[in-house]
Amino acid sequence: MRGAEIHFHALPGVDDGPSTMEESVALLRAAAHDGTDTVVATPHVRGDFLTQVGDLGDRVRELRCAAYAAGLAIDLCRGAELGHDMVGRLGQHELETLAQGPPGARWILVETPFEALDDVFHAATDELRDRGFEVVIAHPERSADAALDDFRGLRRELARGAVAQVNAQSISGAHGHEACVAAFALIAEGLVRAVSSDAHGPMRPPSLGEARARLLDAGVPVETCRRLTFAGPRHLLARGLVSPAVVRA
Repeated sequence: MRGAEIHFHALPGVDDGPSTMEESVALLRAAAHDGTDTVVATPHVRGDFLTQVGDLGDRVRELRCAAYAAGLAIDLCRGAELGHDMVGRLGQHELETLAQGPPGARWILVETPFEALDDVFHAATDELRDRGFEVVIAHPERSADAALDDFRGLRRELARGAVAQVNAQSISGAHGHEACVAAFALIAEGLVRAVSSDAHGPMRPPSLGEARARLLDAGVPVETCRRLTFAGPRHLLARGLVSPAVVRA
């Protein structure tokens, strides 16, 4: 069984991920060695990084060709890690180019800010839903919402139909103790739909395999590990997101 990465900074020269095409290919090669055959390229689309998304399709095609030339059997898809500040600035077609899933079940990966999830954040995700897109919340375990507020903002999002994606390096401890504790708490409570690497380069490499090992070592059931790192991401890509999660708000 091969893995799928739904949060992965693969594109060169667009954000704080790889700088060159060679670095991007090396990152995809590391993903392949980690047991992954599907990668969604998710550059930061937010005010301080990338605000024009019209050429992302071309950028993905260029990297796809470079990966193929390097002999990598990686299915590379176009996506984004969308900052909530950009929701109102992007047209409907632009949002559609960043979304995943089949018609009628499209979703967008939305970046959790490191501060608490406030009313501005919720207004942006509500706007996405009003415009026909469900929401996958990226790395909520790294937010102050986790450390200070028992995930109150995240619970509000989940009650509206969003799902949570936790970073593999939070599980391994590479993002620090607090993020690790928060990640395991979310998993124990059954609030996580998918784990992804959020890979950026050599210092933040693909790490789904390590996350699976850490989860198993911590006593997380095998089926839960498989759901989080295999079935969950693939289900989101193939079937999309249509049903709200029923959780305590």
